[in-house]
Amino acid sequence: MIPNGLPYRRVSVLLVIMGLSALAMFIQLIRVQFGPYAPVFSTWIEAAEDTEAEIEPVRGLIYDRDGDLLATNVPMYYLEVEVFQLTQASRKQIAAVLARTLVLPYEDLANQLNADWGSLGQYRIRLTREVDGGERWPITIDQVAADVLKSFLLDPEAPDLSGLKPVPAPKREYPASALAGHVLGFVNQEGKGYFGIEGFYDNWLGGKAITVERGYIPPEARIQPDTPTGVNLVLTLDLDIQQMTDDILEKAIEDTGSESGQIIVMDPRNGEILAMAILPSLDPNNYEPWLAELGLEAEDLETEEDELVINPAVGGQFEPGSTFKILTMAAAIDAGVIEPEDQFIDRGVIEVGGVKIRNWNGGAWGPQTMVGCIQHSLNVCLAYVASEKLGAAPFYDYLTAFGMGRVTGIDLSGEVSGQMRTPRHPEWTEADLGTNSFGQGISVTPVQLIAAVGAVANEGVMVQPHIVRAVVGPEGAYWPKPTTLGRPISAESARTITEMLVQSVEGEAKYAHVNGYEIAGKTGTAQIPTESGYDDRWTIASFIGWGPVSDPRFVVLVRLDKPESSPWGSVVAAPVFRDVVERLVAMLEIPPDSVREQIAAGE
Repeated sequence: MIPNGLPYRRVSVLLVIMGLSALAMFIQLIRVQFGPYAPVFSTWIEAAEDTEAEIEPVRGLIYDRDGDLLATNVPMYYLEVEVFQLTQASRKQIAAVLARTLVLPYEDLANQLNADWGSLGQYRIRLTREVDGGERWPITIDQVAADVLKSFLLDPEAPDLSGLKPVPAPKREYPASALAGHVLGFVNQEGKGYFGIEGFYDNWLGGKAITVERGYIPPEARIQPDTPTGVNLVLTLDLDIQQMTDDILEKAIEDTGSESGQIIVMDPRNGEILAMAILPSLDPNNYEPWLAELGLEAEDLETEEDELVINPAVGGQFEPGSTFKILTMAAAIDAGVIEPEDQFIDRGVIEVGGVKIRNWNGGAWGPQTMVGCIQHSLNVCLAYVASEKLGAAPFYDYLTAFGMGRVTGIDLSGEVSGQMRTPRHPEWTEADLGTNSFGQGISVTPVQLIAAVGAVANEGVMVQPHIVRAVVGPEGAYWPKPTTLGRPISAESARTITEMLVQSVEGEAKYAHVNGYEIAGKTGTAQIPTESGYDDRWTIASFIGWGPVSDPRFVVLVRLDKPESSPWGSVVAAPVFRDVVERLVAMLEIPPDSVREQIAAGE
């Protein structure tokens, strides 16, 4: 007897069985290596060795400054097929199940499944569907449909779906829908970001794809490397302020009959954009109808992206009108060629470069100080300041220092530089000096204008406007520092022009006045240029202002395009500014001037 108590005969039988099993395995290995199926197995092995797959990282998330989610990823799946795992039965049943559950043509699916992909060197395919125009897009399903298909794959009694694999491919979703849609941009079906934050930071958000070898037998046995994920972005936007400005802008457009409009709120101290409301709106969850209104399809984005004005705050040029007088007067004060109390006799017309310039109402205002000129928004006076006191070279040097004619560098896709002719330009004439002084014949973007005026609010220091507040990656968080674009004017000059504009709000722009707070600002009413001259009917009405003057915390730009109720910025845009600021000071917890003075005095 052996130690276990088994008879020698039983041990012998066990050894014989083990030997026969080993022999069978050896014979099977010989058959695989040299038998009739050897070429088939060899082809499968070569396919496994030669097939590579690109693994896309999960796209980074986007938050507002308080952590509210603005862009995320939701489960979505592509339907892929391992060609060599297909059987005759599964080809038919996959086509039947998908046709029935997804309402797709059976014949189209069957043709894709029955094609000889192996001869084309493809051993894993992605099922597609035909869309309008004959283009083919990948079939995508949500989590519910994916769970149903996965249950079929695990159930031996369910239809044979051998070879079918739902492959995760997260879909971009924007919880706030159209709120800040122009700022965010969107991501197409292929995972590429367009416009706004999604376009500007596409490489950062999308991460870096990696290529791996895809094994065939068995694919799950391969150890896949970790895919680097995209970074998360925290924006300077405050979702509550964004919602507030959106609501006010929507009501203003309805009340005034305007065609479109924008409201931008920026902190002049650091260039942070707190809100950028734009109407008509863009819902990045459903961007195709929006593109259709522009006469475009999704595939046109690749060729026409640079030509599209998706965000008019950075890509829409306009003549700023009288809001531009802030920069002209600031330049003249800084150059030392005028003082606020200098006298000017307004006779209602001035000739510059052979062109006669008149005031907005065609009238003559008589004796005026420079304060009166800015308060009554007199074109004649500003043309006089630019042409006879300042001169062409200093005037355009100051405008260049204020960022005119070049991009601000804001981190949004699609920014343009505006248009400004200087004496170096072959088409410049002396008349441009006169008209440019009051914002005509020169084009800016809203973000250019708010950056330039922000310099006046920030004691002469111009800070680059930006949208991203923090970048959060696997290695930690990075907080970009504010970028100074220059100092176009001195702090003393900035304080002087600010005080002049405080008086302007108390006079011409009384509808912008906010009780309890000293506000500086300027209205604008700009004609719209056409191929045959300026439009006689429509205007762009605007207002730009900042406060509190003693400690500026915000600059607000309001722009309304083609208002029907009144053409004047003082009538339609100034009240909108007031409505925004009245809510803004509460949301930013800015006490009234009197309270802050008491706090400063220690009372």
